[in-house]
Amino acid sequence: MSVAKELVHLRTFKQTALLLISHEPHLTKVVMDPDLTLENQTITLEDPRLKNATAKNSTKPSLFGTTFLHRFVNRTMDYTLYSLPLISMAFVACGLAISMLSADLLRRLDFQDQVLELVDTHVRPLIKLLTGEEANGLQMMGVRFKVQSMMNETIPPAKATIFAVGMTKLFVLEIGPLLTALLLCGRIGGSYAGKVGTLHATSQSKLLLTLGISPLMWTLWPSLLAALIAAPLLTVTGTAISIFLAGLVGPGYYGIGSTQQFRKDMTDALLPVLRLESLAYLWEKDEEGNYLLSLPQLLDSITTIAKVKDIDFSVTYPPRYNGWTEMMIEAITYPPAYHLSKAVVYVFIILGVAEAVANW
Repeated sequence: MSVAKELVHLRTFKQTALLLISHEPHLTKVVMDPDLTLENQTITLEDPRLKNATAKNSTKPSLFGTTFLHRFVNRTMDYTLYSLPLISMAFVACGLAISMLSADLLRRLDFQDQVLELVDTHVRPLIKLLTGEEANGLQMMGVRFKVQSMMNETIPPAKATIFAVGMTKLFVLEIGPLLTALLLCGRIGGSYAGKVGTLHATSQSKLLLTLGISPLMWTLWPSLLAALIAAPLLTVTGTAISIFLAGLVGPGYYGIGSTQQFRKDMTDALLPVLRLESLAYLWEKDEEGNYLLSLPQLLDSITTIAKVKDIDFSVTYPPRYNGWTEMMIEAITYPPAYHLSKAVVYVFIILGVAEAVANW
């Protein structure tokens, strides 16, 4: 009330014009008293819902985002669904470019002339050594025809296997996690650093501390958990897109093998034998190259192994280190595990750097 009276004094004796914004009407009436001051204009702002008889049934302001779970769900949706088109388009372009380049190189690769020259150089003296006579043209023609037919039988399947295994290993072990991480650097890292930087610039982080809330719990941990879910999912999705396109481009457009052979070689490269004593038998094949265990039998065997307490995790090859070290190396370098572990490591680095930069 004393402040209101002082404002009246300023207006009356100092002739000071005021722009008063107040939410206390009784003090406003004192300052804007028409008996003491002149040229008063009052504008009253009212909530239109208060005039409505059903105002108590109106929608309350949303409190979404105030809990850890809400922030985690929001960031998971942001990092996963909103990043999916970017990841998909990038891997479509990358998968098509690399598969077309690789298939074109393999199709152009032709070393039959070099092999036939070696046959002329080394087989002709060998025939003379064995028969004691110079090889005539008919003999050399037969040898060349036989060698050429053998190359026609073996080189195309070899090219198809190289293409399928190379594309699978390339995207699963290297390009898939790396390309996803590069895209998420801007998508997740930049977004997170901007949010944290804004909190510091506007002193919202100090407000959180005043309210007894850790800024890390408000920003870092929900984002980190969401990124740990989003990064592997996006990496697997992008890698699957690229390998699928490679399976269409190689056999379909460039004639590198068949689709069935590509799938078989891709499966063998993606899921090789896990060289652990208790698990190696799961990959046994028959003479035709088919797995002995069907999918239900495989799942049943894995369940049985999981129930056994004394599982032998020793490797099936001569170890160079102690048993547990070799077992960990074999498990971590297994293609699917290596694929996911690289995605997780990359996203840890991305958010760690973003947090450090935002707080710098």
